[in-house]
Amino acid sequence: MKLEKIHIKGFRNFDDVEVYLQEKTLIIGANDVGKSNLLYAFRLLFDKTLSENDLELNDSDFNVYSNATSIEISVYLCDVFEDCLISMFAGALKDGITIIRFIKEKKNSYRLFWGYSEQTLIEIPSRLYLKRLNMQYLDANRNLLFFMNKERSKILSFSKDNRDAAAIDKDACLIEEIQSGINDINKKVSSLSYVKSSLNTVNEELSKLSIHNEDQEVKFVSGDSNANNLLNNLVLSYSTDIGPLKIGGDGRNNQIFLATWLAKQKKQNNIDHVTFYAIEEPEAHLHPHQQRKLSEYIQNYLDSTVFITTHSPQIVCRFDPANLVRLYSRNKNSYAACGGSSPIIKKLFTDFGYRLNTISSEIFFSDGVFLVEGVSEVLFYTAVSKALGLDLERYNISILSVEGVGFKPYIKICLALNIPWVLRTDNDIFEKSNDSQKIYYYSGLTRALGIIYELNNEVNELSNYWEKNKQYTEWLNTEEPPIKAVEINKNIRSKLEYYGIFLSNIDLENDLVTTPLIVALEKHYKKKGKDLVKKMQSKKAENMLDFINCNNRELKVLENDPFLAPVRELFNKVSERIRPNVDNRTNR
Repeated sequence: MKLEKIHIKGFRNFDDVEVYLQEKTLIIGANDVGKSNLLYAFRLLFDKTLSENDLELNDSDFNVYSNATSIEISVYLCDVFEDCLISMFAGALKDGITIIRFIKEKKNSYRLFWGYSEQTLIEIPSRLYLKRLNMQYLDANRNLLFFMNKERSKILSFSKDNRDAAAIDKDACLIEEIQSGINDINKKVSSLSYVKSSLNTVNEELSKLSIHNEDQEVKFVSGDSNANNLLNNLVLSYSTDIGPLKIGGDGRNNQIFLATWLAKQKKQNNIDHVTFYAIEEPEAHLHPHQQRKLSEYIQNYLDSTVFITTHSPQIVCRFDPANLVRLYSRNKNSYAACGGSSPIIKKLFTDFGYRLNTISSEIFFSDGVFLVEGVSEVLFYTAVSKALGLDLERYNISILSVEGVGFKPYIKICLALNIPWVLRTDNDIFEKSNDSQKIYYYSGLTRALGIIYELNNEVNELSNYWEKNKQYTEWLNTEEPPIKAVEINKNIRSKLEYYGIFLSNIDLENDLVTTPLIVALEKHYKKKGKDLVKKMQSKKAENMLDFINCNNRELKVLENDPFLAPVRELFNKVSERIRPNVDNRTNR
């Protein structure tokens, strides 16, 4: 059986969205974007622990932004060939396909339907399929010790029920030996002198209180004196060379809990029912190495359908990209990029290749991304944004270095995952040779047009202008550009900003010395002119960090400088998604 997709209408922050799924699906996105709500939609159909009252929902469960008066949740199943499910669905199943639908209208009770197509859906009286098909849900706010005790009991019970006759007889003999040992220990405990003395006093007082106590004595015993009761109340502990240690830290507890919970699932799997799972934030309390290992473990060792939500870049960077579902918000409603898990995302991440790491994985959780060439740009724009009160964290904006000029793979990922982006790239003059002649050109201009042409094939004002004038953007023999090339460069730079591409005049360091920050730069580096630029460009990131740390207050002089245009543009893009009917434009 495969859960192919879920279609949600009018439920919480989902107006109308389809989400395609995989056997192992990782659900990611910013806070409050609807990850838990997506899982709750599944729970309404498949979670046994939800009561009839839970299914009736509240007015607050209806999508307020679309003024929804009804909620509709449809789950589409395919490859349904398990005998237990075939017999249960009967006429509601055809060619391994069935649909289960939940409908709740305001002021009316919820209704359930099933059928093998939209046209064959018929109403059913209850979630009668739960005996054969259900979901187990693991909350992010789980009480680890409580759940460990609960899961411990279940896994012991499943293992006990699955014993053969020989194992049962062997265990019975061992239990007799355990009981004999307990009795022997308790006799020895009662023989201890200080135990005898204390108990004699207690028993004397008991007999005075009631005649019924005369033939009964209290004793100190080592735990439960009944072997079966003792075995039913075993506790999990660490086994060490010095003996068992009590379970302690939340990180280790989380690992032990997950291992116990997953082991229980394997024990209870049988041919009579199908269970799938939803786990919220399994990374809780785990350090990065263990988060990455957990990601591999879930994918490789859990033989069931599982949906996972996470905020961990560590888990994301080790998960199969084809199985990612990124939720994003627009106009207060939530959507799934690329319609959910998609081969498009798989291909893009294959092309992204070695670039995927825990730093670049931050892109998945961002509402906006500013792409720059190197670390010095990241340091500078982060610091100047903070100095000017442009709160990157509040707007969930990331500044990421592409470590060079390879912007295209990052942009493709942003487009596929529906993440607003801008970029800033150098535009210094490069040279190339042709027939023993040196040809000069604006590197950033050529780079930016290459991005536009690959990502946007439509004919427009910019492409028309470029085709008419590109012959004038290369010149011979001198680094000094002719007037025509300068004019074309200026015109195209302004047009590129419409696409979120911002070109330096030259590069970060050369551009900074033309801003009001020049006074602080000269004072800090004790250099001027070309010597100042040269000093800034040596050990770029190290020098930039030193300058920022010493001159943080001076960064405010850039408040109205065009240098901040890419940051302000990204703030505008993100704001327009969040509050589309409000004037969110910042000064550029």
